[in-house]
Amino acid sequence: MTSTALTIAFCSLLISFGSFVFSIFHWKRSFRPIVSAMVKTHSGGNQIIAYDLVVLNSGTLPAKNIQITAEAESLNAALGQDASDENKTKWLAAFDREIYLLHNGDKVSCSFGTTQANDTGFWKYDATILITVTYEHWFRTGWRRQYEENQRIRITDSDPT
Repeated sequence: MTSTALTIAFCSLLISFGSFVFSIFHWKRSFRPIVSAMVKTHSGGNQIIAYDLVVLNSGTLPAKNIQITAEAESLNAALGQDASDENKTKWLAAFDREIYLLHNGDKVSCSFGTTQANDTGFWKYDATILITVTYEHWFRTGWRRQYEENQRIRITDSDPT
């Protein structure tokens, strides 16, 4: 074999190996659960809007032990005039609970409070809450099993019809 042919073969081998490593890297990043949370309108009218907190797994694998925690300062800034201790217990239960299993492509939701004119509801309209979603990979393998995603949720009408 000539040195030119050997150089071309070696370069081809390096490119193939690089592509293989790149494919494995992206496969590990995409072959996992991807859990996100959002606020959706449950029902609305001209006086009051009721919301749901929706948790969605858009990844390729089930997620387990999902917990959502809110940053205290942004949570307190988002509360309206109707945020009594009783209502906090009722509407903020999603931050105290754990979702044991959420299949890929599936979602769960729970009631998440209301807004009213002049911030007299539980939430202030258009408020933003910083949350952290932590969850685990379904399978126990040697690579990364626990994930933590920082997200923002906004209290706004998602069905403005």
